[in-house]
Amino acid sequence: MLHRTRRFPRGYSTVGGHVSLWVRGFSAYVSRIVESDTGRAVRSLTRWPKGKFAFTVVDDTDNSTVHNVKPVYDLLRECGLRTTKTVWVYPPRDNFSGQCLQDGDYREFIYELREDGFEIALHNVGSGAFTRDEILRGVEEFRELMGFYPTMQINHASNPDNLYWGVERFTGLVSSLMKLMFGDRRVYQGNNPESEYFWGDVAKKHVKFIRNHTFNGINTLRYDPRMPYRVRHKDKYSNYWFSSSDGHTIEEFNALTDPKNVLKLEEQGGLCIVYTHFASGFVKDSGKVDPIFERNIRFLASRDGWFAPAGEILDYLLSREVVEFASRSYLARLDAVWLLQRLVKKLRYGR
Repeated sequence: MLHRTRRFPRGYSTVGGHVSLWVRGFSAYVSRIVESDTGRAVRSLTRWPKGKFAFTVVDDTDNSTVHNVKPVYDLLRECGLRTTKTVWVYPPRDNFSGQCLQDGDYREFIYELREDGFEIALHNVGSGAFTRDEILRGVEEFRELMGFYPTMQINHASNPDNLYWGVERFTGLVSSLMKLMFGDRRVYQGNNPESEYFWGDVAKKHVKFIRNHTFNGINTLRYDPRMPYRVRHKDKYSNYWFSSSDGHTIEEFNALTDPKNVLKLEEQGGLCIVYTHFASGFVKDSGKVDPIFERNIRFLASRDGWFAPAGEILDYLLSREVVEFASRSYLARLDAVWLLQRLVKKLRYGR
């Protein structure tokens, strides 16, 4: 019997390299399945309200201060981009840092963004453990300060008041895997009426959109063509769910929004909702924005796109089709792509 010897490219590791290629290949395979098996045609939106494609950013407020994010928003404003900024109502009470609506200079900065057309969303009322009474007061204080209730919620890290997070974030095998890995170490109670951290009834009443999956490619809609969608077993304390593209730090953001990727997004007539942390290296110690980031944003702004806040874009998607509950098979496939792409990211960026 002849045995073929497998040949690998020069410099290729048969251990780490083999795993890396397997993960990348299987991730791409699952991605194709999700994109093709939607139960209806993948949205090929040839007509956005403006331009050939849509692009926005959801900025996670972790560690944000006026000093380390304002230059980013000055650039976005100058280039005509309007995006979504999340905020905390109260200061962090754990190992995270950053300003909140209690800080006068930061509050004035948020007011300016609101007046200029940026969307202001909630990233829980604060970082750490907040009881139901504190959360409800925080939501009301958000309304008093902003003039409206928060319509978008982004679950924060390990906050116990997160909604449908941890094991409940996923379905089937991925949910079981998370339970096996973390057990009771990551328990989230925002949707548990018996918990002191429960606020799901308030979220159901006021919060329209909650983010779930994050993917590595620029065209978010190709990964999740049904968004925003409803989830039957989460519908008691949530409304619509959406996905995003991973621009976690300056490194990931710059790679994602490279001009070649933007041209691909434009060609596909797609939608990119980048999830990022503008406080993570976008502004240098000199107070100037990262030069590659600036180059990418200026190139993006030069293209024929629709640059609106995430909530506005999601509302537009809702207006075009009747939204049904996502099937468990659809959610399971989103989970599978998410998991495989997390492994790819870990191999590429080490985080």
